[in-house]
Amino acid sequence: MADKDRNNYYIEPVEIEIYLKKAGKVRTIIKDLFIELVEVKPINKHSEKIFTHFSKIAEPIDLMEVMNTFPEYMSVIFDSYYQHINLFEKLSMYFKNAIGGSIDSWRLALYFIELLIKYEPTIASSNILGDFQTHNLNYTIRKLNALNQKFLLEDATVEYLIKRHYEAHEGQPRDREFDKLVELWHYNIREKDLRY
Repeated sequence: MADKDRNNYYIEPVEIEIYLKKAGKVRTIIKDLFIELVEVKPINKHSEKIFTHFSKIAEPIDLMEVMNTFPEYMSVIFDSYYQHINLFEKLSMYFKNAIGGSIDSWRLALYFIELLIKYEPTIASSNILGDFQTHNLNYTIRKLNALNQKFLLEDATVEYLIKRHYEAHEGQPRDREFDKLVELWHYNIREKDLRY
């Protein structure tokens, strides 16, 4: 797969145990599960305005900057996110540092997005912002891919990306290789949970 194409996927390593009959041993190999980053579409004219603005400046959707740029949405955004506003302030700082060239800040931003996405949806995201958190998740994964950085997501985030992949391809012929790797990934997660 070309590097440009790889940027549009999250790549999750999946352990596969193979029994070598002649040697009488079990060998573990790693196979890459390529999970497509499904685009997020704006939900209405408000989110379209926000998505378009950040797309034009080629930056992730920074909630703090949304309130600065679109003050008409400040009240509903603050009401929806006031409990976690300090986390969004830190995320905003990481975005700014990342855009300034800090690779570590892209990585830290990704982990903050993973945390904050768990509190969605909110009134603000449902009525105004749209799914900006998933957009930022995709954006940050693509950035880290483009920078040739190795990183891993939480199991819950991987599960979410798999779910989005299946929803996007509903009604289409199944990719058996993808399905098999997903099945093995689920098996490994269950086994890991049993060990701890």
